[in-house]
Amino acid sequence: MRTRMISNKLLIIMVVSLHIQAFGQFDDPSNDGAASPQNDRPTTGGENEKPEQESVNQTQTTRTAKGILSGTAVSYILPHVDVGLISTTPASGNIFSKLESAGQGWLLEPKIGLSVFSKRVVLDVLTGVQIGSVSGDILGTTDAYDFANAPVVPLNPKAPYKTQQTVPLIEGNARIRLDGKSLQVGFSSTALFGASQALYSSVPKEGLRYAVLLGPQLSYEKRSDEDFFRYSLTGQFLTTGNQRSAFVIKAGAAYSTLFNDPYLKVTENKVVKSKTRLQKQIVTTSEQKLIQVENISFIFNSQTINFRTRSSDLTERSAAFVSGLGQIFAAQREDWKSLLIEGHTDSRGDDAYNKTLSQKRAETVKRVLVQSGLSEADVTAIGLGEERLLVHPEVTDIDFARNRRVELKLQGVKDARVLQRSVTRLQQELFGTAKKEGTSGEADPTEKEKQQ
Repeated sequence: MRTRMISNKLLIIMVVSLHIQAFGQFDDPSNDGAASPQNDRPTTGGENEKPEQESVNQTQTTRTAKGILSGTAVSYILPHVDVGLISTTPASGNIFSKLESAGQGWLLEPKIGLSVFSKRVVLDVLTGVQIGSVSGDILGTTDAYDFANAPVVPLNPKAPYKTQQTVPLIEGNARIRLDGKSLQVGFSSTALFGASQALYSSVPKEGLRYAVLLGPQLSYEKRSDEDFFRYSLTGQFLTTGNQRSAFVIKAGAAYSTLFNDPYLKVTENKVVKSKTRLQKQIVTTSEQKLIQVENISFIFNSQTINFRTRSSDLTERSAAFVSGLGQIFAAQREDWKSLLIEGHTDSRGDDAYNKTLSQKRAETVKRVLVQSGLSEADVTAIGLGEERLLVHPEVTDIDFARNRRVELKLQGVKDARVLQRSVTRLQQELFGTAKKEGTSGEADPTEKEKQQ
């Protein structure tokens, strides 16, 4: 009796031990996540294990890009001050070359004015005064000034002289922006009125009625929100009169305030929360061996990717949709090689206008995709206008709407089912419906739309 009880206990222990071993063999997954030979598990999760990743959508907002000019701007310059050096020499063919030596001195030019400028061209008109002083030597004297051979009495030793004057001036500057923003190069012209014998003439009590100086100018601007500082370097030569030649080099600074708002209005995408999820594909180990590289296209008509009338600006919901597409493509970037965006219009309107409009719309889609995580090098945007109509001839509003579309063509896709499933889900969440035919993401229009 005692022997039978011991045997029964040993038998129970053996059965329990075998059961525990069997349970451990079939329930312990491999370390590398590969499916075991017995049950060929999916490597990315089962039907009830859908890994999901939260993303964001974007709505359009407008801001002003202060560094990018758009159109024509007007500003008033208050003040502009130039400080410079002047060198003058009596004309060699004139008697005054025997009476005076070359002179050197300084200039100060306080000015105010207006500036008109665009992205490439800058025009300034200034008015003010020139305050100057020149020093030199008197070489001799004479009683006649009408001919070059008049008798001259040399002075020995030479007598020094120093003259000063203040005369009104009008200045005009024309420059071209070298970089479209700050650096400028051009010409400066200064007209002096009543430039007497002090600096630009040797004729006593006579002088010049006016003098004109002309030369190159280099300028640099530093902008803020509504004003900017300008720093300039100018070299000028005297171009009027035959009594003296003169060379002026001056450096200046100006403060300008804008009359209008000349800067470009930029449409941006504002990040907001979204319910979009990126759904991973369920692929078993055996299915992965059958995956082929292919090219796929998503076609979105004007109800899904919609633009404002005769504009390249996306509507708010379409901007959110394109942003979601960018997040999907970015999350699965390793599964495709390149992306081509094609913009299309219907046949109404001028051919050239339609082509330009489609190009701008394709570039808008590209910009939103890049802002959502893609690299610019991965995306190409082209506008085809009305070159490839889906429906021809167009009879109804639905026909025209089908031709107004954006096509996204992905090259070298490893498995199209991943992208198809994610795009379909995104479209259903934002628009409530999505067409499930092949690789097309097109939804048929249900209401009339405006032209283009």
